[in-house]
Amino acid sequence: MLQVPFAEGHSAVVVYRNLLGDYGVDYLLTHPTWGRPRHIARWEGDWTGGVLTWDELRHIVDSPTTEGITDHAARLLLLTPLLDLLDVHEPPAEQAAARLSTALTAIGAPQDTAPITAQHLLACCAKGIWHDPTWTAPPNP
Repeated sequence: MLQVPFAEGHSAVVVYRNLLGDYGVDYLLTHPTWGRPRHIARWEGDWTGGVLTWDELRHIVDSPTTEGITDHAARLLLLTPLLDLLDVHEPPAEQAAARLSTALTAIGAPQDTAPITAQHLLACCAKGIWHDPTWTAPPNP
């Protein structure tokens, strides 16, 4: 589980499940005053749920607190699958690609391949998350 806190006590929480018969990724929204988290989206081989606009994603990435993941690059890359590319038009598409490229470089990607990788990530957002059914995960101990 990874927590990405942002404004007014809210957090985006990403839960990676890797259990036999129960694998996937859950994207949740939490707040201390809520009784339970709210699902934003889920990936279990197919994508279900909502997405974020570029402005919403930028707001979450650019409003870190002192808890959870505070690194801007990590925040952006962790939440990129939630990006609705249909919302990203020129010039925000260029801005998104540039920020993703910078984030990739910040986490260690080669500078010469980061821009094309960023473009690829944005193209994948347009198509939605996919999963090869032949992929398997090792069982948890």
